[in-house]
Amino acid sequence: MANNRINDTGNVFLESITDFNNVSTSTMVQSNCMSITFINKGDTIVNINSLQLAVNETIEVAQPNTFIDRTQYQISFASGGVNNNCLVIRILPKNQS
Repeated sequence: MANNRINDTGNVFLESITDFNNVSTSTMVQSNCMSITFINKGDTIVNINSLQLAVNETIEVAQPNTFIDRTQYQISFASGGVNNNCLVIRILPKNQS
């Protein structure tokens, strides 16, 4: 691990992968990531584990340091929309991709 430390600061830098996924139907998303962002790009309310995201609203869940979020996020859409679209962006440790 000593090779990963920069200038003895104690900071360890991990390699990561950025994963993009457009969700248009109700589904479960397993995070398994360091950071996950939900962006409502559609024309109706998106529900993320019962949290409502208005059109063009964003929520990010980021873990400190090298922690991994293992939450299962249920994505669903309010009725009446024509264009259901939730962009999900995950920052994954390289070994989790």
